[in-house]
Amino acid sequence: MNRANAFRQGEHICVVYYTADEQRAVAAEYLADGLRRGERAYYVADTRAALDRFHAALTALGIDVEEALRTTALLEATHAEAHLGDGRFDSERMLRLLNEGIEAALNAGFVGLRTCGDMSWLLSEPPGAEQVVEYEALLNQLFSSTRACGMCQYDVSRLPLELLDHALAMHSTVVIDQEHKRNRFYRPSSIASSPAARAEDFAWKLRELRQG
Repeated sequence: MNRANAFRQGEHICVVYYTADEQRAVAAEYLADGLRRGERAYYVADTRAALDRFHAALTALGIDVEEALRTTALLEATHAEAHLGDGRFDSERMLRLLNEGIEAALNAGFVGLRTCGDMSWLLSEPPGAEQVVEYEALLNQLFSSTRACGMCQYDVSRLPLELLDHALAMHSTVVIDQEHKRNRFYRPSSIASSPAARAEDFAWKLRELRQG
């Protein structure tokens, strides 16, 4: 991914991707950059097998994964352990987890926390999934006021277009085709969750962002 080092604390980043290889490559470069900066990295994936594949991508970028795990510079979890604790999504619980994670990273001597999670857990429509729009809006407030940044990855080939349109509205930064861009379709968190998403708008927004 080009311009990985352009990511900064305070950003809330939306990645739209088409393949698992693309998703993994973007996540690995983004978190490897954070590790090199002295940030703690926190990665959430679907399964333990997916975490193993992510380890291989980090290793290819020169990261000593075993050492990063040993020193807690790298933390990881599955969706069942993070987003879907107790089998459901709870926005308040996740926000509390992230706040505590940021505090713990700073207390451990890291310069901040860099998080990344794939959002494909929404495909199973778990209890509480309807909270995700409000949750994403609240994350803007969290990251803008702390020494942290967060990346949410959305599978264009599988997730509903209405959800993807909301995702664009709620992230100040977007990654498309592994390119880091300012998102001119971002709306402030105070209104991001209120308008109805429009599936037909997503395709042209994507074209506009690619051209810009």
